[in-house]
Amino acid sequence: MDEWPIIHDERCHALAVQFTHEQAMIHLADGRMIGVPIGWFTALKGATVQQRQNYISYGSSLYWEDIDDGIDITAMLTGMYIVPVLQRESRPKPHVPTTRVFLDGGARRASGGVEGVPFVHDSRNIPKELHFTVEHLIFDLADGRTLCLPWRFSLKLAQANDRQRQNYQRKGLTLSWEKLDETMDLVAMLTGFYDRAQPYPAETVESTRAAAT
Repeated sequence: MDEWPIIHDERCHALAVQFTHEQAMIHLADGRMIGVPIGWFTALKGATVQQRQNYISYGSSLYWEDIDDGIDITAMLTGMYIVPVLQRESRPKPHVPTTRVFLDGGARRASGGVEGVPFVHDSRNIPKELHFTVEHLIFDLADGRTLCLPWRFSLKLAQANDRQRQNYQRKGLTLSWEKLDETMDLVAMLTGFYDRAQPYPAETVESTRAAAT
């Protein structure tokens, strides 16, 4: 049985990371950014500016040798992680996602046909709020992560006004703007499997790489 990865590796490679007061903003190869709370990483939270800048990107992960800490990109994009003890609030046990959904497009091909891309789907990945800036569509996820999408991921929303952008419905992790005839699958946006047939051209990745560095 041939298997594709749970995320689109080429598109989800970490190119660079920048820090805000509360988050590490990880720049991905296709222009998306995933923001993760620094508080989840004790050593990284207590690191100096110089230590935070001294990291190595392995594509699928980031590693800070000075403080022996790292971030796994797949875990951050899918929600497949165990929340540290201090971040569990009132939960008596680590929160372990158990429900799986499958994204159309195929990641596992068996004799019976295409089964789909496995993805952990639980309350962590539900968008709590949407924000719109000059450059990005921003999803504040329920667990404190942030997904930032450049406007090229939705030209209809880019051209809409604020009232039209806020007039959306959500079913699971699918958001729809009926009057704009626009639908966005957040699973696809998190995993990078938004258009398997036509990946972004190399120049898009290179321009993102230059902007991130």
